[in-house]
Parts: sequence; structure tokens; C-alpha cells
Amino acid sequence: MKTVRPTIGIIGGGNMGTAILSGIHKAYPVIVCEQDKKKCRFLKRTFKLSGQSLRDVIEQAQIIILAVKPQNFDELLQEIESTTGKKKLFISIAAGITTSYIEKRLQRDVKVIRTMPNLPAQIGQGMTAVCGGKSASFSDIKRACQIFNHIGKTVVVKEEWMDAITAVSGSGPAYVFLFIECFTNAAVSLGLSEDLGKALVLQTFRGSWGLFEQQREEASELRARVTSQGGTTQAAVDVFMKYHLEGVFREALQAARNRARELVK
Repeated sequence: MKTVRPTIGIIGGGNMGTAILSGIHKAYPVIVCEQDKKKCRFLKRTFKLSGQSLRDVIEQAQIIILAVKPQNFDELLQEIESTTGKKKLFISIAAGITTSYIEKRLQRDVKVIRTMPNLPAQIGQGMTAVCGGKSASFSDIKRACQIFNHIGKTVVVKEEWMDAITAVSGSGPAYVFLFIECFTNAAVSLGLSEDLGKALVLQTFRGSWGLFEQQREEASELRARVTSQGGTTQAAVDVFMKYHLEGVFREALQAARNRARELVK
């Protein structure tokens, strides 16, 4: 017998909402609510969907993904308070919004899953942390993972870890892009053209990651294999160590985690 997939409602068609929609629309029946008319037309045209009202999404979907920005979350919860049903599973992607906050705003026994995806979800390479609220069952958490596995990988975590995870994988792509930006600018400062510098840096990243994934050695071991005593690599690594690169990373992630804690509701 063919398994009947639940209908998933996505509220919000921004970058992450669209990434989720792109990953799951062939695997699940999906309906979407997006207030911005231009975005709504884009989603309807791209994914061959019909735009739905908020009430329609709440009433028709069994699983509802809340994909609005944290600053718009209270307004959204206020709008759906009167339409909440106990059998609905709500999945939030908003940073800093706890499961207990959503449960309190809607109803204490509502089923809530909190997630923290990241931007590479747009190409199916995302990392999503998943945790459940008080009324969410193991099967609810498993179902959330199945959904988000369509846009990358998932990991089930304790909610108390979410602020740290926000600092690591949630914000992490920006650190990688910043490193690429700085690496490329430094290459250009040596006299290389911007196009050549970018090509060298990007392929170095791709190749290094591929080697790391294939060899399954620690990063420190692979670094040692590239670094000959007294050679060019050693000269560069010595500068990174002089400026305590690892300490900079720790301080940066602590700052991100602390900011995440400040935003918690």
C-alpha cells in the first residue's frame, strides 16, 4: 500500500522558506502562504503552486513550517492563535524562539519542533539541528528530520544547545565566506588578478574539503602533511599562530552564541 504523505504548509517564502520548498515539493504535497505578492507569484510560477491564505494553510496542512523572521514571529503567532489544532505539528526555523515560547503562545500541549537550518540548504547541502518541545513525540522529531533531510543533513539535539549551534552552523557559512573573501583579497595583494586569485582560492577550498572528506584524517594531520619544516607553508602558518587564529575563532563563536542568548524568547 502506498504511504500517504502529509500535506506541509510553509508560512513565509523568504530565502529559507524557498529553500525548504525547493527541496520537498516533489516529495510532499505542499501549500504556501506568502504575503509579499511578488514573491508569491514567483513561488506559484516556479513550483506550480496556488497561493493560499494563512487560514487555509493552517486548516489544510498537517505539518506547518513557520519560516518567518524572528522579528515577525509574534505577529504570526497572534494571527494563528485562534486557528491552532492539537493535531497539527508546528516546525519553527526562527533563531532564538524556544519551543516553550511557542507552546505558551498557542496552547501548552501543541506539538512544536524547533530547527536551525543554514543557507547551504539552498543547494541541498544544509545542516539542520532539530529538537522537540514537550508534546512532540519521537515520531514527530523523526518526521521533521525526514523533511529537512531533503535540503541536507540533520542532527537531533537538546534545545539547550541551540544557541551554540546557531553560532556554529547557523552563522557558520558567513565565516566561510569571510575567509574566502579575505583569502582572495590577500591573493590579489600579491599581484594576481582578481579572477585568477578567486579561481585559485575556490579550487583550493574544493580540493581541500574533498581530500578531508575522503581521507578521513584529522584536519591537524592533513595540515601537517602540507607543512614542511622551514618551508613556505610553515612561514604562513607561523603568522596565523602569531595572531592566535584559533583564539579569534573561539571569541567570534562565543560572541555569536551570546548574541543568540540575548535574542531568546
